[in-house]
Amino acid sequence: MTLILLFIVVFVVGPLIFRALTKRAPSKAQMLFLAIFSFVFAAAALAIRYGLARPLDADMLMAGLSVLLIWLGWIGVLAFGTQALRRAYRGTSMRRWTAVLGAIGTTIPWFGLAWASLVTT
Repeated sequence: MTLILLFIVVFVVGPLIFRALTKRAPSKAQMLFLAIFSFVFAAAALAIRYGLARPLDADMLMAGLSVLLIWLGWIGVLAFGTQALRRAYRGTSMRRWTAVLGAIGTTIPWFGLAWASLVTT
């Protein structure tokens, strides 16, 4: 049940978040927003990971929250790269390809989770 829920979150919610982050035309203001977005989520994940006194395997909620924040940071980095490419190469084909590849990129962590689950069972 947990893997099914994670599958839905990663394959539906992730691309939707990516789409929302890249919906506007690329600009300096949006690039700054995406850089701050990525930094905040990555820093929050690191703060949870290294700021807690006890190990993450003792508290699965904090471990899950840390992984979620890292994933959101990853989506922010993908959106930043997408907008950088769109700023450099304007055109409908670049917009289309970066949208498709970025949405696919948001799902990459699923394969790591699935592999880890396969290896441990």
